[in-house]
Amino acid sequence: MSQLNSIHRQRYRYIAIALLCAFNDQGVAGEQINTEVEALPEVKVTTKADSKQSSEQTKSYTVNATATATRLNASIRDTPQSISVITRQLMDDFRALSVNDALSLATGVRVEQFETDRSEYTARGFNITNFQIDGLSTPITYGTQYGDLDVALYDRIEVLRGANGLLTSTGNPSATINFIRKRPTKEFKAKLNGTVGSWDNRRLDADVSGALNADGSVRGRLVMAHQEKNSYLDLYSNERNVAYGVIEADLSERTSLAVGHTYQQNNSNGNNWGSLPLLYADGSERHYKRSDSTAAKWSYWDAGTNISFAELTHVFDNGWKAKGQMTHKQTDSDARLHYIYGNEVRATGLGLLSYPGMYHTRTEDNVADFYVNGPLELAGRKHEMVLGTTWSKADVRDYSRFGPIGTPLASFDSAADFPLPTFGPQSKVADFSTRTLNTYFAAKMNVRDDLKVTAGGSLLSYDLQGISYGVPQSAKEDNKLTPYLGAVYDVSDQHSVYASYTGIYKPQAELGRDFKVLPPLQGKNYEAGLKSEWLNGQLNSTFAVFKTEQEHLPQQVGTQGATAIYQGIEAISKGYEFDIAGEVSERLSMNAGYTRLMSLKNSAGQNVNPYTPRHQLHVAAMYKVPYVQNLKLGANLYWQSETHVDIALQNVGTFRYRQDSYATLNLVANYKIDAHWDAALNLYNVTNEKYLSSLRYAYAGQAYYAAPASALATVTWRY
Repeated sequence: MSQLNSIHRQRYRYIAIALLCAFNDQGVAGEQINTEVEALPEVKVTTKADSKQSSEQTKSYTVNATATATRLNASIRDTPQSISVITRQLMDDFRALSVNDALSLATGVRVEQFETDRSEYTARGFNITNFQIDGLSTPITYGTQYGDLDVALYDRIEVLRGANGLLTSTGNPSATINFIRKRPTKEFKAKLNGTVGSWDNRRLDADVSGALNADGSVRGRLVMAHQEKNSYLDLYSNERNVAYGVIEADLSERTSLAVGHTYQQNNSNGNNWGSLPLLYADGSERHYKRSDSTAAKWSYWDAGTNISFAELTHVFDNGWKAKGQMTHKQTDSDARLHYIYGNEVRATGLGLLSYPGMYHTRTEDNVADFYVNGPLELAGRKHEMVLGTTWSKADVRDYSRFGPIGTPLASFDSAADFPLPTFGPQSKVADFSTRTLNTYFAAKMNVRDDLKVTAGGSLLSYDLQGISYGVPQSAKEDNKLTPYLGAVYDVSDQHSVYASYTGIYKPQAELGRDFKVLPPLQGKNYEAGLKSEWLNGQLNSTFAVFKTEQEHLPQQVGTQGATAIYQGIEAISKGYEFDIAGEVSERLSMNAGYTRLMSLKNSAGQNVNPYTPRHQLHVAAMYKVPYVQNLKLGANLYWQSETHVDIALQNVGTFRYRQDSYATLNLVANYKIDAHWDAALNLYNVTNEKYLSSLRYAYAGQAYYAAPASALATVTWRY
């Protein structure tokens, strides 16, 4: 294995060198361009032209325009919902290498990593199930992310909180995560990062971009990354390989074409499936070392993703734009896992039982989208309009094999050495397809110079057919309307108040006690707030209050075999949040936010999702030290309030398991050696706080501990 890893590392070094040589034909032109740009003073652009600038160009902690909410290009202030943006500079400063790292920097988002290789995300108390890449919806079954997705290929991540039924076809009230890819540049650019860290963490990533012909009408970009690491957890290790390539071509002055592909492979060994049993058989709490894991030595989980995409864009003489997009995504997952269930008897160590399984899952998603948007003149005023349609087809196939279930373990400490069992024949667990057609329309009306009203909606048709755990599944809807209405009123040149209403409608794949698919999630989402631009647009802030009403919200109530069983409930959430991001001064950049869930209850007035903290605070700041040239120091603080779950032990009773409030602190120092070289040191959890990574599924009595203090050192070369 070590010889194979060495070959992989050598191969990536040769590829990076070859790429630099291949792009070097454009080096002279690129050098001239860079010389001219560097001769100019740095200027913060605050006009609408910013909308076409990437965050890696601006090197800011905020952006001046986003189209995630409506595809009507608008500033954050003019968007009638709250938005957080995780920019490339923010990710680079705090060395966010994975989606989980990056989303932990977003206001109100909770990363629920309940196993080593499975994560879910929540906002405003509910699961996030809407994901986009460059504004195009990309389905993630059940909202569960398999593996540790890399963010090296993204320019930024936009988090639109609240419902977004207009573009995603489903108005889930938590948030929409929109990953914006890096794009080719005309000038030649190259960047290499070499990283080493705790637990044998080693990483090399390369990013090369530039023109592919003399006039720059054809441009290309290639991003590659290779990472190997062990873990603070016993037995666990992971290898990650990433490659992203994109070519853009100007077919004419007004027409452009882009094609690209993303490949990622995550291979893990010694991963857990389920987590540590939190209680003894008598209901008392069981304590563990942070390194403890339920993994067997023979367990593994490999997950690979391939995404191909194409885009064709044309801008008309009258300012209207037409854009067509197509993408194909295939994810394959192979795993051999060991789940441990039951509860130990304190005196004997007995009571834990084995559940070994092998799984193969393939999901295939095809999505096509076409829309037009542009200016519209009515009643002597200029307005904007968008009209489009999205077609998608998602196929899910699950296969499983099981070893002997219920074999007793001698003790918890014997889990790692549990012998590899003989697995039975393979059976098809699930095979279903979901087809959707979403037609959306919206208009932003400039009612007055200080008042903008956005109105629109989507018409969703979907058809789900297939089998899940041997039970036929069928669900269908035709032309379900989800309305959208928002208004922004400028109180002054700096401040605006806003309000929005969005319908909620989401077809579901979760199974009820009768093994039938739950009815669609339905409801309403209300939001209002104050948005401000400070320091000539370099700093954005939002204060929002929100209320959500839902029916048929899925709540897991148990399992039948390996099948998760849900029931649909009514739920109402209320709260407020504050978000601020951008440059406070020439020396200080900040991204911070606070979320307060005032109420999250069902129709009977009982608390829902108590594993979700009712208070969340994060502050990330980077400061250029005035008396030490080229030195930047930064800190990232996260705090959340107490959470709990109620764990039922058969024939014993129900016990409340609490996790106290906790805070984590990360620190960073970055020194710019010269025009080409940087060195950085990132320290994580410097106070060595011990806490459970998630209570998301702890009602089943299991969770595991997050990482202790660790470090990461990075050397960066730029051209």
